[in-house]
Parts: sequence; C-alpha cells; structure tokens
Amino acid sequence: MEKLCIVQSSNEELLVSDLKYSSLCVVVELNDKDGGVKLTCLGPDLVGDTQQPQYTVPPNVWFGAFPTKDISISTDGTLLKSAPRDAESHYSLVGCTCAPAFQFQDFELAKRSELVSRFPSSEHLISFLTFPE
Repeated sequence: MEKLCIVQSSNEELLVSDLKYSSLCVVVELNDKDGGVKLTCLGPDLVGDTQQPQYTVPPNVWFGAFPTKDISISTDGTLLKSAPRDAESHYSLVGCTCAPAFQFQDFELAKRSELVSRFPSSEHLISFLTFPE
C-alpha cells in the first residue's frame, strides 16, 4: 500500500465520499479538542450498521484514510498488516468534496512527530499513515 497522508480539515465541514471500485476504505479522525480517535468505514453495504456511503469530517480535525483489508488494529493499538495484495485489482479511490471550496492556504499536511505527541496512543496508526520527517 502506498502511504497516505493525514491532513487537517479547514474551518468548514468536509464531505468524504465518492467511494469507487473494489475495496472499502476507513476514514481516520484525530480530534485535538478531546484527544479522541474515530474510525469510520466507507462502503456500499447499507443493510448493516458497519458501513456508510459517505461521511462528513467535522471542522478542524486531522483526518486520513486507508483501505480496510490492508491492516487491522488490535485492541492495544498495534497494527497487524495483511499480506501484500495485487495493486491492479485491490484499491480504493476516494474523493473529498469541500464546502466552501478548497483553498490551498487552508491546507496543512500533518507532521508525524507532532501528531504522535498529541495522540500517543495512536502512534502505530499515525506512523502507518504518514511519512517520516
């Protein structure tokens, strides 16, 4: 899996939607206000309560995403990586709709060290989703 990035939503809400192709995706939120971490699974199965077709990220929250079958997270926060899969047939394409419109000056790419200091219990997940500095 290619590394994804963690970015901060702007002062407005952000709609993460437009799930395409073959793999489910998990949106990760890191909330500075309460130190909480929230995982939301995006997917087409609306019968159960484990997936939803889109999700609105609250304002001023760090967020990222990863395909669900690439890793699983144990109860102690460590990551269990799955065996590599064929990238030609296992991928997710996720789009983000910004309202109001995206402004590059509002974009902030997260630094691993800063996120780990704010969310120490999520160090494994943060390290998986970010590049070293």
